Amino acid sequence: MRQDITIRGTTRNGLVLVLPDEGEFNTLMARLAERLANSGRFFAGGRVTVHVGNRQLSQADRETLAETLQRAGMVLLTVREGGDPVAEETRRPTAPAPVQSPSETALVITRTLRSGQEVRHEGDVIILGDVNPGAVVVASGHIVVMGALRGVAHAGCTGNRDAIVAAAKLRPTQLRIAEVIGRAPDGDAPQSYPEVARIRGEIIVVEASADRRQASALEAVGAKEDR
Repeated sequence: MRQDITIRGTTRNGLVLVLPDEGEFNTLMARLAERLANSGRFFAGGRVTVHVGNRQLSQADRETLAETLQRAGMVLLTVREGGDPVAEETRRPTAPAPVQSPSETALVITRTLRSGQEVRHEGDVIILGDVNPGAVVVASGHIVVMGALRGVAHAGCTGNRDAIVAAAKLRPTQLRIAEVIGRAPDGDAPQSYPEVARIRGEIIVVEASADRRQASALEAVGAKEDR
């Protein structure tokens, strides 16, 4: 028996909304509307496949569902009754692209995101590759890129000003944390260490990673001792 409303996927490949099996439908729609409202515009533009489990929706129920999604800027593609949504998503050809971690709060992507590809996730996003120009990553938590970040990154999109964006090479075309917008420095200066972007006051600042700052401090101490 499913108890919670679950939303997963990306706006590029389509979102999957899984509704609880039991409970009064109008109450469930009120819960869904509240959750979507609290997410701001995080899911705007999403095309949604809704799994309703053992429920049988009337035409009026389907219209209410479509209207609830539409108010959040989402489009209802289809409603699926019965079946196992997890198993169905596993069989889809596009399913292997994002892999969700066991914590269910971090999305781990084991590939490079190319131009035109977009990822949106409630939680942290970790990318084991590059984010090329024209690619977009939006997360309510942190964004960590193990390669070069050259596309658009928006961390803390639901208002989390403590979120960070980190990358081995941080050169985004646009960088946002919560409501604050920044961009990479002009040019493409050499960078041999990871960088972290975070909000300081009312602006986004880019700093060397903690490991690099520690190494620099040790180098400075060593230089003083040599003198």
